[in-house]
Amino acid sequence: MIERDEQLLERLQDLDKSLAPDIAWLLRNPCGDTPRADGLRDLGERLSALGEALLKRSDELDRHAAVRLPPEGWIPEAGPPAGRIRAAHYVGRGELRYGPLYLATCGAPCLPFYGKDPTHRIARHPRCTACTSAAASPELVSVRPVRTSGNTHKS
Repeated sequence: MIERDEQLLERLQDLDKSLAPDIAWLLRNPCGDTPRADGLRDLGERLSALGEALLKRSDELDRHAAVRLPPEGWIPEAGPPAGRIRAAHYVGRGELRYGPLYLATCGAPCLPFYGKDPTHRIARHPRCTACTSAAASPELVSVRPVRTSGNTHKS
């Protein structure tokens, strides 16, 4: 784990330890039912700064993972029954990941066994019909749009 990730995890642990007391402090306002503005601002700034750092690191990890994918976005499924050739599934730019696995548009877990696949070995795999339909659909959109610095994160 790199130092930047350790720092993010430390910030998350700090938030985990301090969030309940911070909220309790905000709720026991002796001046009435309105929470204190300074407390709301402090908590909001902490959450915003941490959220921004987490989103930035997530984008970096997504870019790093995407360079391992073939440009066409088709990779083999992760673990079919023995004796059967793996189906090719559409993962696009790899927006949906779960650890080392990429989730196809049909939901199948996939691994980029061939990396960027310069020799196009994926062509020997049968294509998943659900992924083929989804990949051809004009409504298919990325899970998250590509961001440039300064844009806000949208899910």
